[in-house]
Amino acid sequence: MNDFQEFVTSGSQKITPGQIARFENELPLVLAKLNEVDPPAQPHIRSHAQFLVQFVEDCLDAKYQPDDVGALAEAIFGLMYLHKGVDIIPDIIPDIGYSDDSAVLRTVLAGHVEEFTRFGETTGIPFSSLSIKA
Repeated sequence: MNDFQEFVTSGSQKITPGQIARFENELPLVLAKLNEVDPPAQPHIRSHAQFLVQFVEDCLDAKYQPDDVGALAEAIFGLMYLHKGVDIIPDIIPDIGYSDDSAVLRTVLAGHVEEFTRFGETTGIPFSSLSIKA
């Protein structure tokens, strides 16, 4: 397990139901943030976040039942990490500010390929079109 995998796994295990309930209302703000900044050095971060937001929303709205609940926990953690103001690398640093956010989202996606593929097939959102390689 690499450092980002350990970070994501550990972080997702600490999320409480209360945090999830509060964060659910903030999901649209995650995408709004990316629409404002769209970091060119991380061209896939927007599509990764859009996919994960849809996954989380559908799971929390009971439109989709994941077989791998770890995928849901890690997706929530990844989106919370993207949304929060304090990062390993501050977002305001030109060119590299979103590198850590991008790595966290890619780690979530790469860690649950089977679940996200099934979600994509169920919803018509093709997981296979996402580039998850670093």
